[in-house]
Amino acid sequence: YLRYEFGQRYGPFQPALGVSLTDDGDAWVGLGATWTGWFAHNRGYLQLHLMPGLYSQSDGPDLGSALEFRSGAEIGYEARNGVRIGLSYDHRSNADLETVNPGLETVQLRVSIPFKK
Repeated sequence: YLRYEFGQRYGPFQPALGVSLTDDGDAWVGLGATWTGWFAHNRGYLQLHLMPGLYSQSDGPDLGSALEFRSGAEIGYEARNGVRIGLSYDHRSNADLETVNPGLETVQLRVSIPFKK
């Protein structure tokens, strides 16, 4: 899973682009927004994201639709150089737009490296 957060903000929200591929050949690409809250002297963070996207199934699970929403939360630490290490959870589903909607959960240890700080 790769996510790029664009440099500009719209109020508290930051546009983001996400792409994920599985070893089964499934793919998801989405565009949405993140919100980040800071604590612990602006080193600790909580980030929420919501991204509608397109899902292409190969040998992986049938999620019921090509339109899949990805939402989640991450809690972590940001070093002075901008590198973040966090524990992330996200959920993908089609929001019951289709009769088949099993959803898919992902837990990740994420390392985020800024292109520039």
